[in-house]
Amino acid sequence: MPSAQTAKAQPTVDELIAVLKRTALPTVVCEGDDDLIVYRRLEDQLRHLGVSVLSAGGRENVLQIFNRRSEIPSSVRLAFIADRDTWINTAVPAAYVSPLLCLTSGYSIENDVIADGKLESLLVGAEVSTYKEQLELFLEWYALALSRHLTNPSDPIAYHPKYVLNSKERPSLMALRFGETYPTIMRETLSTKYGTLVRGKSLLLLLLHNLNTRDGLPRYTDKALLEIVAANPGELLTKITNAVASVFAP
Repeated sequence: MPSAQTAKAQPTVDELIAVLKRTALPTVVCEGDDDLIVYRRLEDQLRHLGVSVLSAGGRENVLQIFNRRSEIPSSVRLAFIADRDTWINTAVPAAYVSPLLCLTSGYSIENDVIADGKLESLLVGAEVSTYKEQLELFLEWYALALSRHLTNPSDPIAYHPKYVLNSKERPSLMALRFGETYPTIMRETLSTKYGTLVRGKSLLLLLLHNLNTRDGLPRYTDKALLEIVAANPGELLTKITNAVASVFAP
């Protein structure tokens, strides 16, 4: 018998489409639970339009529903929000360039939150230099991992920063494969625009790793920072809200 603590199963894409076929509300389809922390605020900001937000359980599900939107009656008003993901490093495919699909300005919603909230400014004193040193080490690996990932998506870019920085793991992570050269130009580009181009969840985890080393001071969580910034959105979160509003505007 399943435990009462068992997590609720995520509906399938088919089930989500069935729900959307029956709704009478203007609906925003977004990725997942962390995104909802931000986008529930969007619901409040657009309450005059009666907007509802639906979690699809991941980016691929959002894109699948977007691709199958013709199965949903045209009377159902829909907008979609997704992380730009590695399209930030390449380009948005033509099939996904649409006013109905609102993409984050940076790699993910975490990038936009970090920028809007100026979260790096939470670091003080020696934390700043330690964070920058760790960031440079992380970017050195990320450039190599990303160059591989863009060729073969099964190559991971989502390792936890603490794993990447671990002195025992790092030599194997940084070892070049046969015939491979280190992507120096990509590394330089990432260093210049890491806040936009690098996976935001990784950046937020690295920031938290440095913020939460303070003795006697409150500890931060990623979800708390997302909610704090969402409550006082800056330019990038406002841009998403405005893009959604334009879809549903009378």
